Amino acid sequence: MKPTFQPIRSPRISEEVIAQIKSAILSGRYQPGDKLPSERELIAQFGVGRGVIREALRALEATGFVTMRQGPNGGAYLKELNFNHLTGGFVDLYLAGKLTIPELNQVRRLVEPEVARLAAGRVDEGWRGRLREAMAGERGQCTDGHHRMLVMTRVHFILAEMCGNYLLHAIVNAMIKLTHEIVAAVEPQEHYALHGAGEHDTVAEAVIAGQPQAAAEAMRAHLEQFCAKLVKMDRRYRGQATD
Repeated sequence: MKPTFQPIRSPRISEEVIAQIKSAILSGRYQPGDKLPSERELIAQFGVGRGVIREALRALEATGFVTMRQGPNGGAYLKELNFNHLTGGFVDLYLAGKLTIPELNQVRRLVEPEVARLAAGRVDEGWRGRLREAMAGERGQCTDGHHRMLVMTRVHFILAEMCGNYLLHAIVNAMIKLTHEIVAAVEPQEHYALHGAGEHDTVAEAVIAGQPQAAAEAMRAHLEQFCAKLVKMDRRYRGQATD
């Protein structure tokens, strides 16, 4: 049985609406794919106006809790919670000068060698096949710069999925996507200079061989080179932005 909501008496009306709906979602009373009550039903349950409900739903959509659908079966539907909605905010922070490339690089150097080490301890034939496919893909043809960035970072995404830790998986995904967005926002063609084909081979081969320590060391060496290039790109962008 789906929950009903309580009338609002707080002066911070929309925040209280958001809090009640979030509580229902996080407690498991609503599942991904479920539809929230209609706008009319929410107005009646909360005892508030249409504007308050729409403001709350917009906020829940912006933070990744729901997606709004149009049409006869339209309404607010629950999404699978993940960290993807954070990426856009991080890009805005970077462009505003509140988040730096050295800070991003520091976290990547701390996290990704451990992810590679864990992945090497969990490798099987299925993962080996995916890694070999990703390595071969780096040497294939790319349709555009965005496609190339996806191809050149596929090994990182696979290792994050392999590592067996959902939080590490989510953090790596967010960092790689943030790197994509920063390069795309600053200088889309820069990725050709930042990353060449085959630069993940040593990492991937160590994981395929089931060698955790070698995989961690190879990832650390790869990131040292890549992050140094990213810092140079950032300095050029910052210099241009202040001219």
